[in-house]
Formats: sequence, C-alpha cells, structure tokens
Amino acid sequence: MRTTRTRYSALGILALGVAVGLVLAWRVNHILFGIILGLIALCGTVLVVARDGWRQTSPQNLSARGFRPESLQGVTVTDPGLRREIAPLVPAAVSRRISGNNIGRPAPSRIDTKPAGVREPARRSRGRRRSDALQPYDTVSLADERRAAGIDDMFTALDIELVGLLPVKKKVEEIGSLLLVDRARQRFGLSASRPNLHMCFTGAPGTGKTTVAVMMADLLRRLGYLPKGHLVHAMRDDLVGEYIGHTAPKTHAVLDRAMGGVLFIDEAYTLFRAEDSKDYGQECIDILMQVMENDRDKLVVILAGYKDRMDRFFESNPGMSSRIAHHLDFAEYEVDELLAIGQLMTSRSSYYLSEEAEAAFRDYLTVRMTQPRFGNARTVRNDLENARLRHAFRLAGDPDRRWGKDDLMRLEPSDILPNGTLPGNPA
Repeated sequence: MRTTRTRYSALGILALGVAVGLVLAWRVNHILFGIILGLIALCGTVLVVARDGWRQTSPQNLSARGFRPESLQGVTVTDPGLRREIAPLVPAAVSRRISGNNIGRPAPSRIDTKPAGVREPARRSRGRRRSDALQPYDTVSLADERRAAGIDDMFTALDIELVGLLPVKKKVEEIGSLLLVDRARQRFGLSASRPNLHMCFTGAPGTGKTTVAVMMADLLRRLGYLPKGHLVHAMRDDLVGEYIGHTAPKTHAVLDRAMGGVLFIDEAYTLFRAEDSKDYGQECIDILMQVMENDRDKLVVILAGYKDRMDRFFESNPGMSSRIAHHLDFAEYEVDELLAIGQLMTSRSSYYLSEEAEAAFRDYLTVRMTQPRFGNARTVRNDLENARLRHAFRLAGDPDRRWGKDDLMRLEPSDILPNGTLPGNPA
C-alpha cells in the first residue's frame, strides 16, 4: 500500500513539473514550447511500446504461451504470433527479466559425454512421449507396439470366431507383423517402400472371405496403413454399365466411396466376359488397375471368387494379376469344423445343442455337404435359423406347460431334422 502511494505521489510531482515547464516555455517562446511538447510525445510513445514489450516478455506471459527460459536461447523474435522484431524497442532491463535468456549471445555448445549404449534418463524420455521418435541406442518391444495399436483383441477374435482356416490366419498375421515392424522402424526414422497389399480371396461361398476382409480392413486402419478402414462391398452390377459412357462413372463412384478403406469385389471374374465383344467390363478393369497402381496409399482392393474362375480371369488380364500381391485360398470346411461353427453360432444367440441334437446335426451335415448348393458356414447358419423356428413352434404347441430357462435354450433332434429324417431320405 505504501509503495503504491509513493509511486502515485512521484507520478503526480512529475506531471506537475511537466505542466509548469510547458507554461514557462509557452511564455518564453512558442517554438521552444512546440519542441518540448514534441519531445514529451515521443517519450510517451516509447514508454507505451516498452510497456507492451515488458508485458509480452514477462515470465508469466511466456509460460502461459508454452515458452520456457531454456528454450529461448538466442531468440530475437519474442512473440511468434505477432511476427515482429521488438528487440530494438525493448530496454535491456526487459531482456534480463527472462531467466536464463541471454539475447544476442550464442548458446553454449553441448558436449555429450554419455557413453554409447547408455540412456539419458529424464529429459529424453519426456521428448519421446512428445515426438514418439527414438534414438539409435533405444530399443522397442513389439508387444508394446501391438498394445499401442490395439490389435491384440482383433487377433484374438480372428482366432476364436474363425474356425479352421489356418493358412488364412497365418497370412493375416504375417501382414500384421510386416506393418507392425514398419511402425517400429518409422520411430527410428527408417523408411521403406510402401508394401503392396492388394489381395485375392479364392474359395467356395460361405468359407469366411467377407469376414476376413472386414477384419483385414480394421487391421490396416489400426496399424496406420489406411486412414479409414471401412469396407465397401461391390459386384459386377455396381461397377459395369449397360451402355457406352456408363461404366466409368459407376466405377469411379464406387472407388470414391471406398477411398481410405477396402474395396471388396465379390465374384470378380464376372467383370470380364471374353465371349461378349460388346461387354464393358474391360473398361472397368482398366480403371481399377490404374487406381490400384496410383492410389495404393489410399485404397486396398480385394478380389474374391471361385479359384478356377479367378485363375481364368487372371490369365485373360495379366495386368491385374501383376497388381495382386497376396493370394489367400479359403478351403472348404470339414464336418467337425462346420459343427464347431454351428456351436459358436448357437452360443452367440444363447442356444445350445443337446447331445442327441449334436449327433443329429453332425449326421445332417455329413449328408448335406455332398448335395448341390451347399454353402458351408452359410448353410449352417440357415439350417440353425430353421432349427430355431421349429424349436419355437414346438414350445408354442404346448401353451399351458411351464417352460424353464434351459427349455428355452436347448435344441433337440426334432428341431434339427425336419420330420426326423436326413435330407434326401424319404420321410
């Protein structure tokens, strides 16, 4: 309080002295009065600018904007937001208010006395969290990289939800490992060419091609290969037009929707029809090949279909074949694998097969696999949906009976086999 009172008293005396000087100058000589008034205005302007610089370079102001004294060695432009040089207008006392900042003096060179292979503990660890960059003497753990990318749960789901398909799972893990190592290499500043991940999935319907494609899109997004990781499903009718000038807009529209993710083309062999000279599928194939080559950093294309038909498709289109780096063959399921798929599906819906129903379902699948239009996991799904219908109809047929929780979950042989007979056998 006393300091403030003293300061204001001094300012009052100074203002009174200035006023008296101006009055005397006016009476003595008007020119002298003008000169003194101009000097006072100039001094006032300099004080205002210096006050602004004083405030901008205060430790509190610099701290609020993220500057630290140790980061300002040799800095002459104090405020990067204003982008102006204020050093000529700021008194030396203002510069000295910044702790450790010797403006105009070169920063002392740092001599690194740390022996090779020894970490610098505190400051370097803080810098790594900020920039995620590693030094040559650092080490990485791929387990930590997997956790950072969040792919452990995805590989667990791949192993649990997909029955069989061991070669396919191995290929997916190989691709994931490649991108994981590339991710670690980038932290050391190591660069490599971007891998080509266009793929071809071959196999019969219901063998898990679409499911793996969805998981692959998610994997590529988590590991930073694709920015979005969504999947666009397309077939011939979505890509090929019916008249001249219709194919290119349709194909580009689908490609635009798929950019940043995966384009999954089912029954891709139908794009090319050698027997039809007026077919526009070749135009679509040419556009796809160009985009697959030029936009590999934005799009992954997966072609799917029967193996023999896809082989003929690649023989007719060697340019497309050369752009596919990975071929994954989805083998048809064995009866035990189909039964395991059925049990997984029922458990997801809070149903289960009784021992008799499980034996009946195995016998049913053994016969059904030899019949036309068998769709592997799709057939299993459809047959279990029908079993749920028969189960519900069976329970509803006795409305006065008290049913327990287990009765509402358990499927019996009569629910699996219509009329209690295997398919193809007379009732």
